[in-house]
Amino acid sequence: MNERYDHANIEKKWQEHWRETAAFETPDTKEGAENFYFLTEFPYPSGNLHVGHWYAFSVPDIFARYMRMRGYNVLYPIGFDAFGLPAENAAIQRKLNPRTWTFDNIEYMRGQLRSMGASFDWSREVITADPAYYKWTQWLFLKLYEKGLVYRKETAVNWCPKDKTVLANEQVVNGKCERCGSEVEQRLMSQWNIKITAYADRLIDDLKDLDWPKQIKDAQRNWIGRSEGAELNFPIIGHPMSDITVFTTRPDTLFGATYVVLAPEHPLVKELADKAENKDEVLRYIVVAGKKTELERTENKEKTGVELKGVKAINPAAKEEIPVWVADYVLGNYGTGAIMAVPAHDWRDFEFAKKFNLEIKPVIFPQGKALSSGEGDFTYFEFKERYGEQVLNTVVAGMRNVLIAAPIIGPGILINSDKFSSKNNEEAKVEITEFVEGRLTKQYHLRDWVVSRQRFWGVPIPMIHCEKCALRDASGQGYYPVPESDLPVVLPELEDYVPTGEGKSPLAKKTDWVQVSCPHCGGVAERETDTLDTFVDSSWYFLRYADPKNGQEVASKEKLKNWMPVDFYSGGSEHTTMHLLYSRFWYKAMFDMGLVGESEPYLKRMNRGLIMGPDGQKMSKSKGNVVDPDSVVAEVGADAVRMYLAFIGPYNEVGAYPWNPGGIVGVRRFLDRVWRLKVGPQGSTLDQSISRSNLDMLLHQTIKKVSEDIASLKMNTAVSALMILLNEFETLSAVPHDAYRIFLQLLAPFAPHLAHELAERANFERAAWEQWPSFDPAKLAGGTVTIAVQVNGKVRASIELSVNATKEEASAAGRKAVEKWIKGGETRAVYVPGKVINLVV
Repeated sequence: MNERYDHANIEKKWQEHWRETAAFETPDTKEGAENFYFLTEFPYPSGNLHVGHWYAFSVPDIFARYMRMRGYNVLYPIGFDAFGLPAENAAIQRKLNPRTWTFDNIEYMRGQLRSMGASFDWSREVITADPAYYKWTQWLFLKLYEKGLVYRKETAVNWCPKDKTVLANEQVVNGKCERCGSEVEQRLMSQWNIKITAYADRLIDDLKDLDWPKQIKDAQRNWIGRSEGAELNFPIIGHPMSDITVFTTRPDTLFGATYVVLAPEHPLVKELADKAENKDEVLRYIVVAGKKTELERTENKEKTGVELKGVKAINPAAKEEIPVWVADYVLGNYGTGAIMAVPAHDWRDFEFAKKFNLEIKPVIFPQGKALSSGEGDFTYFEFKERYGEQVLNTVVAGMRNVLIAAPIIGPGILINSDKFSSKNNEEAKVEITEFVEGRLTKQYHLRDWVVSRQRFWGVPIPMIHCEKCALRDASGQGYYPVPESDLPVVLPELEDYVPTGEGKSPLAKKTDWVQVSCPHCGGVAERETDTLDTFVDSSWYFLRYADPKNGQEVASKEKLKNWMPVDFYSGGSEHTTMHLLYSRFWYKAMFDMGLVGESEPYLKRMNRGLIMGPDGQKMSKSKGNVVDPDSVVAEVGADAVRMYLAFIGPYNEVGAYPWNPGGIVGVRRFLDRVWRLKVGPQGSTLDQSISRSNLDMLLHQTIKKVSEDIASLKMNTAVSALMILLNEFETLSAVPHDAYRIFLQLLAPFAPHLAHELAERANFERAAWEQWPSFDPAKLAGGTVTIAVQVNGKVRASIELSVNATKEEASAAGRKAVEKWIKGGETRAVYVPGKVINLVV
C-alpha cells in the first residue's frame, strides 16, 4: 500500500463511527451470548489523563474486545469518582466552584477516554457527584443505620491540619496524609462510624473461595489482622474491685509474665497514677505519649515507659507480684489496651525488659534443643527419663534467672509452669486459660470505618440533630435519619468553601440549609454538616452500572441478576486494603439486607502495575518526568500507545515499567509495516507450497498463543507473537486473503482503529471478521522445517524434517546427508529440535 498510514484521520473516523452507531452499548441480555461483566476502577476527574489512565483503561480494553469477539455480551462501563478532597482543594486554589471544576474536567476527560479507542458503554456512565447517584448512597447509609451498622461516638481520629479533615487509618501513610503529605495529628472528635469490624471474620474467611492472587488475599488478611487468643485478669493489689484485663495470643506463656503494661490512654492509668508514688512523672509521660501518632508508637525502636511505683498486680497463674508499667508501645485501641509482658518469649517485651532491667523468665524449652549434662546432651524428655523429674525441675528452675541473649519465639515444651510443665506449649493454651478462668476470644487490627469528613465537596450525611430530643433521649444523642421521601439531601451552593479549622465542615456556614424541622418531634433542628468519606461513594458504584437510570431503587434485582457478581475486576494495588476491602464489606451488608443475591461482589480480581517515568522514577511534575499521552498520541497514534503499553510488561503481574520513547517508536514501526503489507487477491488461500513453508502451522500457533495470552493478561507475549507472524508474512510476495483476515482479527483488540480500517479496505464482511478465529489443533505441530546438519560443530548440510521428528529420525537423516564427512564412523548426536543436529564423530 503506497498511501501513508495517517493515524490521526483513521482514528478520528472510527471513533466517530463507534460513537454514532452506539457500537459498544450493551443490552442486558443478548440471544445466544453469555453475559460477562468486566470492570476497571473508575477514574477521579483530575482534568487531564496521564499515562497511568491509559495503562488502566486501554490495556484492559484489549481483553474486553477479545471477549466480545469470542461471542460474549460484554459490559465494560465507565464513570467518575467525582467527590473528594483533591477537587475541593484544586477549586479553592483556583477560586472556582468545586462543582464547576469537577464537571468541566469530566467533560474534557470524556474526550480523552474516547481518544484511546476504549470500548466503554457510555450509556451507563455514573458520576458520584450527581444527586441522582448520591441519593442512593444516602439511602444505603440509612439502611446500614437501621441495621445498627452506623453509630456516632467520640473517636480518636487522624486529623490533617492542612486539609482540615479526618482521615481513615488507611489514608495515613508513614504518619502523613496520603494526599498532601502533612504530619497527621491525633484528635478526639465526635464522628460517624460504620461497623466494618462486625464483618471481620467473613471478610477473611470468604477470601478462600475467590479467584484472586495470593498477594491480594494476604494483604487483606494482614490488614484485618485477626488474632486468636485469650483475655486474662490480673488482680491489682489493694484494689479488689479493679483488675487489669489483658489480651494475649500466648496464654501458654502466662507463667512467664513478669510485668504488666498499660497503654497511656487506658482508663485505669489516671486512677492508678493517683495511688502511685511517682504520680507527676506518670502524668508527664501520658502528655508526651499523647503527642505521638499511632505509627510512631508502633515503629519506634527506642522503647519508653514509666513504672507505676507502689502499684503491683498478681500473675493469676504463678500467684507472684509483678510491677505495673505505662508504655506507649501498647495501643489503647488494640485488644484491651493492656498486655502481659513475657520478655523471654516476645521481642518487644524483651527489648523493654533489657532496657529497664526487668526479670526475664523463660517458660518454654525450645523444640529440638538439648539439655547438657556431664554425660552429654539429651532432649528434654531423655533428660527427664535419665535423671528424674526432681533433677530436671532443678535445672529448669535455674534457667529462670539466666539472662538469655534473645527471646525464644518458637514452639517447645513448657518449663517453670507448675503442673503444666512438660506439656507442649500449643496444646496447653486452652488449659492454662481455663485454669485462671480466662476467656478465649479474638482481636483485630481492623478498626471501625470513620466516615465523617469536615469538607464541602462530598455526600451530605443524611442525619438531623435535635437538642430537645437529645435531652429526652436515653442515649443523649438526638440524631434521626432524614426521611426517605426527602432524599437526596442535595449539596447546597456555597460562596466560601474554605474549612474553618475548628473541626466543622464549610456546610456549617450555610445556616438556612442547616436549620430544618426535627423528623421526630417537629421542633427546630440542624442537619449534620459533615460529608461522607469518598470511599463510601465508590463502595457500590459497580451496582449502578447495571441500572444507571433507575429512579426508584439502587438497581432492579432482575438487572443485578444479569450482571452480578462482577466476573473480572482490574484495578490498582493501592486500593487493596481500602476500596476493595470497603466494597466487599458494603456488598456483604447489602446481601444480609436482601438487596443483592450473593455475598461477594467480584469473582476475579487483578492488580495492575505502575508506569514510571523515562528515568525509572515515579512520574512527578516536580521531577519533570511526566509523559503527556495526548502529545504522544498526536505523534504516533492511539493504537501505537495501546500496543506499547501492552508490550511494556505482563499486565497480570504487579511491576513498575519505565516509559521508553524508543520502545513506542518501535511499536509504531510495527504498525507501519502492517499498513504496507502486500495482500493477495480476494479469495486467495494458503496453498500447499505456503503450507510447506510452515506459515499454516505458525498461523495456528499464533492464534492459540494470542488467545491464551490475552485470556491470562500476558499482553506483552501476545504482541511478540504478532510480531513474529508479521515477520513471516513479509517473506511472502503477497499474504493470502484468508491468512490476512486472521491476522487482522488477532490485531483488532490491540490496534482497533488500524485493524478496522484495513478490514474495511480488504472488503471483509463485518460479521465474519469481527469474530475471534479458532485454531486447528492438527496444524499446531504440523509441517516441515529446514535444519542445519553439523559435523563436530561445522555445518556440512541441511535437511528438511517434520517438526515432530524425533532425535533418532533426525540423526538418521543427518548421517545420510553428511556420509562423506563421517565415513561410517560412530557418532553421538546433539539435537536441537527445529534448528540443528550436530553429529560428533
